Formats: sequence, C-alpha cells, structure tokens
Amino acid sequence: MSNYDRDAAELAWKMFKKTGSISYYMLYKQLSGRK
Repeated sequence: MSNYDRDAAELAWKMFKKTGSISYYMLYKQLSGRK
C-alpha cells in the first residue's frame, strides 16, 4: 500500500468515527483493502 492510500484510509476512518457515515467506512475498507 502506498503512503497516499494509507493516509487516505486513515482520514476516511477518522471521518467515519466523527460522522458515523457508512460511506466513509466503505471508503476506508476500499482503501485499506488494497495492497
């Protein structure tokens, strides 16, 4: 996983925790699922 993907996944996770939006969780899973 590139640094960009890792940072983006981390940001998506933070937004999910903050907003509770499932779309952020799905984005996190998509980004963190890539190797």
